[in-house]
Amino acid sequence: MTASAPQSTNEQSRRTHSSKKETGDLLDVVIVNYNTYDDTCKCVQHLLEQGEVSPENIYVVDNCSPDGSGELLMKTYSSGVNVILLQENRGFGAGVNVGSRAGRAANILILNPDCYPEKANIHLVLDHINQNPDVGIVGAELVNPDGSLQYSARTFYSCLDVLVRRSFLKNVFPFSLLNRSHLMQAHPRNSAFDVDWVMGTGLFVRRKLFCQVGKMDEGYFLYMDDVDLCARVHRAGFRVQLMPAVKFIHDHRRQSGQIWKWTRAHSLHFQSLKLFAKRHGLPVFRRLKL
Repeated sequence: MTASAPQSTNEQSRRTHSSKKETGDLLDVVIVNYNTYDDTCKCVQHLLEQGEVSPENIYVVDNCSPDGSGELLMKTYSSGVNVILLQENRGFGAGVNVGSRAGRAANILILNPDCYPEKANIHLVLDHINQNPDVGIVGAELVNPDGSLQYSARTFYSCLDVLVRRSFLKNVFPFSLLNRSHLMQAHPRNSAFDVDWVMGTGLFVRRKLFCQVGKMDEGYFLYMDDVDLCARVHRAGFRVQLMPAVKFIHDHRRQSGQIWKWTRAHSLHFQSLKLFAKRHGLPVFRRLKL
């Protein structure tokens, strides 16, 4: 049986309801698509094949993709998976918020289209959250397709961190120590551990807490919204952790990491960094954690 989800003037959605699996009340997955049809389909395929997430708990939000991938996704997932088409692109965080409002499960997984679980181990995160009521956010350990770590748990930025990360200095001693500290590269990976923030590429958050802290800040169009969310979760008295036992493959094609070549990604990152500094402050230096 097919039923329409609540619609607003700037979004169109199609939802198909079927019997829920065991994880149905525990986790909704929100994927924001923007010109990434192939990646999104691959991500959804992995989730469904691994069998830990029911199709009706997957919410694909298309951010008004100009390449028509939103309409194509609507046709591809004519039943089961929820596809929501937005009539304007208001940014990544806004897309996540739309998807989160459509679901009802106790936890939300914010997942990039180019990212998917290495194997069926999402239940480990849900068990961990259930057993640790003071943990509000858990990040998966992001790895490259070759298995190398992306170091997706990090310390909050300082002005010096930003300079080092965006220049050749990150490979020059002693600044390389600062970069290593920021990426928490030396931290043991044998169990879940507390961090300042985790990347929103594969981020689990309690729904009640997500709503309590105001969801994603839509003032950020792209970048830093995950850092901002983690900062607000910390402020609410909850812990943010990385769970190394749960690995997600992140097959990203990054533009913002190019040294000295100013791109649109750099511009968006800089704008978001200024907003974060206004919201939370940005120290010149920070204590080095090796």
